[in-house]
Amino acid sequence: MHTQHNIIIAGSTGLIGALLVDEALKHDQIGSVVSLSRHALKQNLTDSSNKLVQIISPDLHIDEKRLTSGRPTIGFITLGSTKKKAGSNSALKAVDVTLVVNVAHAMKQAGIKSIYVVSCIGASETALSHYLQCKGEMERLVEAIGFEQIVFIQPGPLAGKRELQRLDERLLQGMMLLLSPIMKGRLLNYKPIEAELVAQTMLHLALKKHGNNAIKRVSSQAMFTLQSSL
Repeated sequence: MHTQHNIIIAGSTGLIGALLVDEALKHDQIGSVVSLSRHALKQNLTDSSNKLVQIISPDLHIDEKRLTSGRPTIGFITLGSTKKKAGSNSALKAVDVTLVVNVAHAMKQAGIKSIYVVSCIGASETALSHYLQCKGEMERLVEAIGFEQIVFIQPGPLAGKRELQRLDERLLQGMMLLLSPIMKGRLLNYKPIEAELVAQTMLHLALKKHGNNAIKRVSSQAMFTLQSSL
């Protein structure tokens, strides 16, 4: 009999987050799923097992009174934006750094031991890109919180159905898909990766032992390698 785990997912209405909720609800090793989001989940995310608890909060505050189905010990943060969507560099940082770090602190206070955070390949505070600088700063600040284990998921370009996909995103994905056959080794980090594979990888890693590595980073190359065993 498998050990049952209770989890919490912040950003559960986004592309990766929604897929992660769906995967978790179907998994027999998951006892309960707490969805933390600003808006209610979509109607098509059904829960026939009564595993799901929804916490809806404008600032993603964790109401611990709602954690009645067993306190979660594993946390997932799938929050993120872009400058075009956020509107400015400061607005992007407010989501990708401040909000993510605040949620991570709240998860730690709620008793989360292990945390899985969506970042990006190339995340670095010394990067030329403001977006990658934000991801790098976020990783440093989350590391400082003191979780028993932190896994940063660092995908390259995301493929998958977005509600609002921009023309430039569609053109970039189309170009990268044409180049896919020649993308090998480390170049796999820049090959479009399905959001579903990212979600499946996060859940798979959370339910298996990683050894003694307190901090781990998982690239697209690693996710593509893992794909056949998921």
